[in-house]
Amino acid sequence: MSSMWWSRRWWLVLGALAALRVSAPVIVLAAEGRDLPGFPRFDLVSHTGDDAGFYAAAREFIAALGRVPVPVLAAAVVVVAAAAAAAWRLWPRRQWRPWIVVGLALLASLAVSIVILKMHASGAAVVGWSLLWALPLLPYRVSGLPLDYEVAFAFAFPLSLAANVVALVATACAGFWATGRRVVGAAAAAALAVWPLASVLVAGESAWGNGTWFVDTGLALYTEPVSTALVASALALLLKPDRADLHLAVAGVLLSYATLVKLSNVLVGVAAVLVVAVFLGLRRALPLIAGGFTFAPAVAAFWPLGYLDEATGRYFRDQEAFSLDYAGRSWTESLLFSPRTLVVLLPLAVLGALALRRGYVLALLTAFTLVNPLFYTFYWWTWEHPRFLFASLPSFFVLWAIGLLAAVDRVPRRRPTPAPVG
Repeated sequence: MSSMWWSRRWWLVLGALAALRVSAPVIVLAAEGRDLPGFPRFDLVSHTGDDAGFYAAAREFIAALGRVPVPVLAAAVVVVAAAAAAAWRLWPRRQWRPWIVVGLALLASLAVSIVILKMHASGAAVVGWSLLWALPLLPYRVSGLPLDYEVAFAFAFPLSLAANVVALVATACAGFWATGRRVVGAAAAAALAVWPLASVLVAGESAWGNGTWFVDTGLALYTEPVSTALVASALALLLKPDRADLHLAVAGVLLSYATLVKLSNVLVGVAAVLVVAVFLGLRRALPLIAGGFTFAPAVAAFWPLGYLDEATGRYFRDQEAFSLDYAGRSWTESLLFSPRTLVVLLPLAVLGALALRRGYVLALLTAFTLVNPLFYTFYWWTWEHPRFLFASLPSFFVLWAIGLLAAVDRVPRRRPTPAPVG
């Protein structure tokens, strides 16, 4: 009875936090074009940032479907259907399940790659988010109805909100499974839920600069919500106490698709493999490694279409994008993760890392938290694009929640005064 009560209250808490997480962007969208106290002003305008490229890539993917020869497309559909039927029959065999997941993901990647090879450059650096966006747009487009950015926004915005909810639930599970305490998971999820509301209090109004708040909340249709959801979900599966090879395989697939959504997530995947191999053994890491390669064909297929310099017609490869000289500015001038923000947030996270006693959990949380900041510290655009670090927030807030609870547990509690006798 106690366990059922906890479970019911747990999901009620997460439901409330999810509602809080999505309420801010919904309120701002409802007030489009007007100023609201405590929120940045939002204007639904196309071609204002990278979202234009992702929208163009979604449309281009749909168009590329029509360029694939009909026999090739039909053969791909038959192969995928046959593989799905075989997977259904083999699924009861538990030892086959990790490899069924890996095989189906690889097959999906190959099928998508056939279409990607027919795409033209659209201005999008990556294609993973655009593929998800294209799914609900496809039947609408096939129906012949007119499609513009505002219509496409109506399809994509709920996907971004759903991704933020998935990230929140995954963060809660990661905190719970990392410590065995539901309160840690709830605290980590609460921190992620209130972050869009609290960031301006911590960092100042610069937290709204360059569309950072809109990217975080999903109003700007960038890759970050989906990227964060995928990384957080993989983290939760890797922290699951009774994790089986199936969980490791699914985590690998999630991190592989996360790389298709945001290329730098490949570093998170490599870090995850190293941690699992060191602490759990190389054999346990094999399903994770196999899953991590599943969407490599799609990444390779889209690679030549990455950055396009419209002025020269050449693909953009800036040799000065990374330098040791950028390390200071990436943090001292950051719109969001400035020294002021770090002073407020870091102490509890460090305390959380110190409070952990299990090497695997500590190594995994630390790796997922630090890989992105270490990589992007030396990147030219990091200071004005704090969104590059958003995938680190779930693991960071788990450490932060552990530190918060460790601090609370160490606060001396006042003992009740004994009632007088007689």
